Amino acid sequence: MKKVIYFIFLFLFLKSVVQSIRAPNPESINLTPTNITFRFKESESYYASWTMKYNSTTLVDAQVSFDCGTPSGGFRNCLLITNRRMSRLFGTTSSTFCAVDSSGQVCFISMTNAKIPSPINVKFTSKPSTKGGNVIVTGNYLRLLSQQLNIIQSSTNVTIKVIGNFEDPTFDCNNLTLSFPPGSGKMDLMFDLVKKFEFSYESPIINSINYDPNNSKISIYGDNFYTEKQLINILFNGISQNTFSIIQNDTLIQVDKFIQDTGGPMKIQISVNNISMDTNYSYCFPPIPSSINSISNHIFGIVTIKGSYFNNDSEIVKVKIGDNDCKVLNSTLNEIQCQLSPDQIGGSNLNVKINIGGCIDNSNLTFTYGKPTLYSHTPIKSNDTTVTLVGINFGLLNETIIKIQGLNDNILPISINNDETQLIFNLQKSKCKPIVTIIHNNFSSNSITIKTPLTITSLNSPFVSNTSSLTLNLINYDCTNTAKVSSIIDNSFKNEITCSKPSIQQNSEYYSTICQIPPGTGKHSIQIKYQTENSTTQFSYMQPSITSFEIYNMTVVTIYGYNFGTEISLLKVNFSGRNPEIQTINDNKFTFTLIESDYNSLLNITVDGIQSQSSIQIIKPTPTPTPSLITPSPTPVEKNESSAFSLGLNNNLILFISILHLIYINYLNKK
Repeated sequence: MKKVIYFIFLFLFLKSVVQSIRAPNPESINLTPTNITFRFKESESYYASWTMKYNSTTLVDAQVSFDCGTPSGGFRNCLLITNRRMSRLFGTTSSTFCAVDSSGQVCFISMTNAKIPSPINVKFTSKPSTKGGNVIVTGNYLRLLSQQLNIIQSSTNVTIKVIGNFEDPTFDCNNLTLSFPPGSGKMDLMFDLVKKFEFSYESPIINSINYDPNNSKISIYGDNFYTEKQLINILFNGISQNTFSIIQNDTLIQVDKFIQDTGGPMKIQISVNNISMDTNYSYCFPPIPSSINSISNHIFGIVTIKGSYFNNDSEIVKVKIGDNDCKVLNSTLNEIQCQLSPDQIGGSNLNVKINIGGCIDNSNLTFTYGKPTLYSHTPIKSNDTTVTLVGINFGLLNETIIKIQGLNDNILPISINNDETQLIFNLQKSKCKPIVTIIHNNFSSNSITIKTPLTITSLNSPFVSNTSSLTLNLINYDCTNTAKVSSIIDNSFKNEITCSKPSIQQNSEYYSTICQIPPGTGKHSIQIKYQTENSTTQFSYMQPSITSFEIYNMTVVTIYGYNFGTEISLLKVNFSGRNPEIQTINDNKFTFTLIESDYNSLLNITVDGIQSQSSIQIIKPTPTPTPSLITPSPTPVEKNESSAFSLGLNNNLILFISILHLIYINYLNKK
């Protein structure tokens, strides 16, 4: 009981002493890496010693005392003296100190009541990744006083551990390795109880970008993206992107529903928990040219480049062709137009480079001066012999030739206008619609088909009495098609006639078609329908031809031959200055009545306006009891365009036939 009373008395005594001495409050602290000097007012308390502890029970075997010397000028300077290197001086809030004033010395006072130096010369060699990691920090007096030696306090309550053993004699408190857990954002670190140091996790960084236009996705590869989507903010050219996901913690973000059709740079900014990238990342959407036209090297020309990922802002678009700049006139997302100066040297396969805000295309597109291009030709009438071609880069007269497919000969132009957009040349007849190519400076243009009117000519005459073939030549025929031909003959035939597929017949330079023509007479026009084209020509049925005649009773004559038709009204007989009335007719004979003055006269006929191939002379026979068949010699008549040769025989032959006839009659009488 006496011991308890003693300790209570001792505790109350010490408490009263401590309360009677104020904690030392230095006017200033002079710090160097190797010395600490406190400056106190002479009338106030000052440090006598420190007792450094790991915790409430374990001492650090460091002896810390102070050499305060003699006051001067009202102040007392106290130099800290220790048996350890300053880099090995550390303690926790369990450490205590002894203080002295005019009333005496008091010990066992908690260091939390002491004014001691904060760390100086603090430097972090790096920042921790959002995945966590070690960071080395250097400085002086980093662990002079702390809550826990192996834990660094932070404003975010993140547990940051000090790696190492403080009891190891080689452990250096001026060079600490701190272990950070995964995290993000900013924080304040405290190595003592007072001073805060601003710190943060590493800034997000982008290493590469992959754009997938087919799936409208853009993948961002990098680091320090952390794992919590709500802490991430992504901006593309200042526009926030909300449809994204973290594919791989810290290192891969995928932005969905991203559509880009503009070429040029895109600035990408990412912040994680309010920590922004140190530098903005710029991703290039390079222009993708697909085609380029050609212009003349003789005159200023407009170059048109087509493709994708161009830009509507022509101010940031630059085009270079070979060594020459092409002045941009207009730019859209899919087309660039620029003006190129004349170049008398010209050139081919010149490199084309498009620069949009620093993003340059990676294509192998090349440009060639003076490459001709055909667009069309002016309409052609059936009687035209010249063609006007429309296009570009036709060059000069002495530089250009025209080639027609299937013809070996080169055709020279008649004229070319000054801007090289129109060319005139003479067109030859052709079995097919001409396929034309322009050759200029050894460059061939595209080919176009000249839409020459289809022309037809008839090659033969069909029979009068029965269905027969009519062969038609097709000039300027569309050889690329193989459809059948339809035709209409005048208006006398109600139904269309189907003709054969056009083909090249032997020994013919043109395509021809064969039409089956119904019986008929005279001349007719035939309209050919082929694809979308119509053409008309005329043909004639076969000419009538007289082969013989036969006289009955000296009064009726029958004329034999062919192609007479069956219509009496269409048969016209010119005989002995009169037009006898026809009594009967079929295709190969007709009859009419003779009069005496008809004999020894020439007989001419026309059938539906078509004159016979020949005339025939009707000779009066010697009277006999029986009818006699006379085949007199036809007398030649003047030929016309459709006539064949005359069938006439000479007078000697006529006399010979008459003598034979008389001999035959005498023979019959003798019998």
